Amino acid sequence: MTAILGISAHHDDSAAALVVDGEIVAAVQEERITRERRDPALPVNAIRACLRMGGLAPEQLDYVGFYEKPYQKFDRIVESYLSRVPYGLRSFTNVMPSWLKERLWVPRELRKSLGGAYRKRFLFVEHHQSHAAAAFFPSPFQEAAILTLDGVGEWATSSFGVGRGNRIELTHELRFPHSLGLLYAAVSSYVGFEGDSDGSKLANIAPLGDPTYTDLILEHLVDVKGDGSFRVNSSYFDFEAGLTTSPSFHEIFGGPPREPGSEITQRELDIAASIQKVTEEVVLRAARHVHAKTGMRNLCLSGGVALNCVANGRILREGPFEKIWIQPAAGDAGGALGVALFIGYQLLDQPRHARPGDSENGALLGPSFTNDEIRTFLEGTTAVYEDLDDDETLIERVADLLASGKVVGWFQGRMEFASRGLGSRSILADPRLHDVRGAINRMVKFREPFRPLAAAVLREHVGEYFELPGSADCPYMLFALPVSERERRQPTPDEAAARGVERVEVQRSTIPAVTHVDFSAPVQMVDSERHGIFHRLLTAFHEKTGCPLLANTGFNLDWEPIVNTPKDAYQTFMSSGMDALCLGRFLLTKSQQGPWVSIEGARRPEHMLRDLLASPCCGVDLVPGEDRLVCAACGHVFPVEGGIPRLFWSHEEVDDPSAVTEMVKAFYEETPFPNYQDDESVRSLIDKSRKGLYADMLHRAIPFNSTVLEVGCGTGQLTNFLGIACRRMVGADLCLNSLQLGEKFRSSHDLDTIAFTQMNLFRPAFKRESFDVVLCNGVLLTTRDAFAGFQNILSLVKPGGYVVIGLYNTFGRLMTDLRRQIFRVTGGRAQWLDPHLRRSSLSEDQRRAWFADQYLHPHETKHTIGEALRWFDECGVEFVRGLPAVKPDEDPPALDGLFTTTPPGNRLDHFLVQAIHIATGSLEGGFFIMIGRKPGAPPGSALSLPV
Repeated sequence: MTAILGISAHHDDSAAALVVDGEIVAAVQEERITRERRDPALPVNAIRACLRMGGLAPEQLDYVGFYEKPYQKFDRIVESYLSRVPYGLRSFTNVMPSWLKERLWVPRELRKSLGGAYRKRFLFVEHHQSHAAAAFFPSPFQEAAILTLDGVGEWATSSFGVGRGNRIELTHELRFPHSLGLLYAAVSSYVGFEGDSDGSKLANIAPLGDPTYTDLILEHLVDVKGDGSFRVNSSYFDFEAGLTTSPSFHEIFGGPPREPGSEITQRELDIAASIQKVTEEVVLRAARHVHAKTGMRNLCLSGGVALNCVANGRILREGPFEKIWIQPAAGDAGGALGVALFIGYQLLDQPRHARPGDSENGALLGPSFTNDEIRTFLEGTTAVYEDLDDDETLIERVADLLASGKVVGWFQGRMEFASRGLGSRSILADPRLHDVRGAINRMVKFREPFRPLAAAVLREHVGEYFELPGSADCPYMLFALPVSERERRQPTPDEAAARGVERVEVQRSTIPAVTHVDFSAPVQMVDSERHGIFHRLLTAFHEKTGCPLLANTGFNLDWEPIVNTPKDAYQTFMSSGMDALCLGRFLLTKSQQGPWVSIEGARRPEHMLRDLLASPCCGVDLVPGEDRLVCAACGHVFPVEGGIPRLFWSHEEVDDPSAVTEMVKAFYEETPFPNYQDDESVRSLIDKSRKGLYADMLHRAIPFNSTVLEVGCGTGQLTNFLGIACRRMVGADLCLNSLQLGEKFRSSHDLDTIAFTQMNLFRPAFKRESFDVVLCNGVLLTTRDAFAGFQNILSLVKPGGYVVIGLYNTFGRLMTDLRRQIFRVTGGRAQWLDPHLRRSSLSEDQRRAWFADQYLHPHETKHTIGEALRWFDECGVEFVRGLPAVKPDEDPPALDGLFTTTPPGNRLDHFLVQAIHIATGSLEGGFFIMIGRKPGAPPGSALSLPV
């Protein structure tokens, strides 16, 4: 037995692959395990996963190979920088530490990753040799031409040659800086995407524009020869400093780069269309030249540019080759597999016999999970699920769900080693539904509306829906094929007049969910040999509907990698608008989860509150009426206006000018916090909340199926963010105008497990012990009696539930108090004294709201850490954590560790922390958070079981 481990790392897609006696045993991308998108780190976790799947220990490996030669790459980087001195000095100093610390010492790092148990040599293969090996050796061809196109390896950016039997030979190459991959990525960055990591988005928007800049690109940026070779004009780029464009580039294209997240204009669409046209032309010319030079009938492709489905489709339809095979992990991840195969075949001369189809087993090379393992996971959650008897029952149920218009997460068998979900980790839907693409992009994947879905089609029916040249094989979703003429629908004159991104909304075929603006779709041909149960599901859907294809996209949220484990799949399902989840033989539907069961059939938010509400005046049930709620004891009528129950009940004399609650209520009604942006989307709210870190940590800490109250929710942005996932969220506040903004966002985006109500903290409008978590981030610090307010909200927490309170720290507030006095004397001038207001990123509304809240507020209270801990002790609440920490030597919490219990510290700890607060607390006005847990955990509590 000869066991070979291949590794790729230190770029944008680290991976490991295990090959034993020529058989591909396992291959895994590191990002799928760490959940860090495009993780560039040494793939320690992927290595362990591959060895585990192969049943091997590190010392049993015969060879370990790395997919490129670091010293040659370092030589290119240093030489490139030296040629541009003094330009790029800052970039050079930023790059060097990682090289000098880690990237130059790959053998040492690899040996550490293998626990020191591997004592043999490490082999290094050139970057494009690894790409070429990954393209040819698993292919179904005994001989073929090979073409690799990517950003840059050591020096090469493109290469071609031939493969025969167990040998490959690369005979020609282009060298840095003349790179099609870097050119495409730099333009992608200019258009407002994330360079090489978002190249697919540039291809997605290209059909929405007109290639009006093509001649400009060919005149200034790149000189393309007839054989597909080219030279890039480096004066328009700075590839050494990153995938950036120069001022001269901005000048000829009419302005600076688009700000990420801003509106995509016709200019960006036309630039995308133009660079895509140039890319296709280069690739097509290169393919023709390679054919002419090699005389081969078959072509193998790899490298990041080989993920461009539209360009691949043109080679398939217009190129000279009879058959084409593309490595499904065509980017750097595939280099891990390539180097392992290169060592086995090329260096060890192992025999190779091409197989029909290929030797990659449908790219299903990653981890798998048994039904027993999935059951164990589900039993440790609060999920409601069905345990189905057999695969036939499962397929029947899921096919019915899909046929009824539901969006289904499909998790079966081994994970794909590919850039796309191929029926093992996929999100599926009925392609005949016009609105399903928009629904998946908007509320399932949370991504831009122009992103296409792929078509997974039964192999024997592909010709009925798509124009497929010859006997082409498309199992890996790497070719964009035209939808057949008989299935197309021509737009009406009004539809044809649509411009920009609006064009994606036009229905263009009988399968609109997968038909892009140019009448094409990325196609995956599904057969029983490669795809097993997925093929059976497609067959069942075909029998029920007469449609032999499904809309298919990778099982992930837009900012995350495709899911790996049942936990990943469950979290993605519960965090999105997906309707159902199939985990092995287990079926979960969103309508059966906790936040949905209690409001089955109800759309109005006040219906969702009925089992939670109590009269704020008498503490008894509220009787629902038409747009009103009535106290069952005294008959007082509380109106429901715009979906918001008006349950505010003053606990003080309303006419008393010293009534704190009334003063605070009036202050916030006159000085509201900045509201949602006019174009606020669910995705933009998610991005804003995740950047805030605290909101993201709450999302990770609060289990799904929980019932959560946010007291003092303001405009409800945190409530809406946390309620996007499968939780019943309630936002309560004094101020109706703020609540109306939150409700407007909720209703406009159909967030059906969220409700808002107007309420006084000292007259709660909810039944005791109704909530798993109560958040009170800012109310207590503006009340007359903060401890009494804390007791009130604590009464609403279930046994075993969590309470989160925000307070002003007595010491952290000292600098704010000093500035307040200065502002009073100066009439509000010298606002630069506030460190928060010195932030250039703040809008004028944000500055105004911050200044008013910090320096003009009519009432505030301040407290120490010790005082808050005494509240917890007096009320029998277990201390969980403080933010900032209550001990000076305590590490910050992990992203998913907000509810992890930490020691409360002692008086000295608190003294030291609060001394630090005097200086550092100034930035956030001395604000601090304390988290506690109420004793007890009744059976079935949402918080009694870990997610």
